[in-house]
Amino acid sequence: MREIKCSSVNKSTQNGFSLLEVLITLIVSSIALLGLAAGQLKSLQYAYNSYQYTVSLIQANNVVERILNDVCILTNGSQEFDTAYVESTLTVKAGYKLNWDSITTPIGGFITSFPVYISWDDHRMIDSSDNEVKVMANLPIASSSCSV
Repeated sequence: MREIKCSSVNKSTQNGFSLLEVLITLIVSSIALLGLAAGQLKSLQYAYNSYQYTVSLIQANNVVERILNDVCILTNGSQEFDTAYVESTLTVKAGYKLNWDSITTPIGGFITSFPVYISWDDHRMIDSSDNEVKVMANLPIASSSCSV
């Protein structure tokens, strides 16, 4: 019988990867992909909040323009600038809320400078001030001769 000699395999010439190397690579890749997905979700969240901010800003400006439209009757006292006026005249789109610090008409006049706040609910934002727009209205006082 003939003997077959097996030559010893030199480990330094081994081709391929070990199972441990593949598992480590898989774990590192998985963590990296999860991080990218989390970043993408956060980016979408901020993009939606930016959209909400823009819509709120437009609505706040619309509220100021509606008041400006009535500045003559508000200045001459035909219409009181109070909570009833705000609730009946100044409305905003569903999902948004018009907020006032306080509306008090000074004796003998109309408030010409006041803040208008529009807020919305976005529970994903940690700070509630991220869900509010403030527009400072500075309106003119109409002349006493203005007509409705």
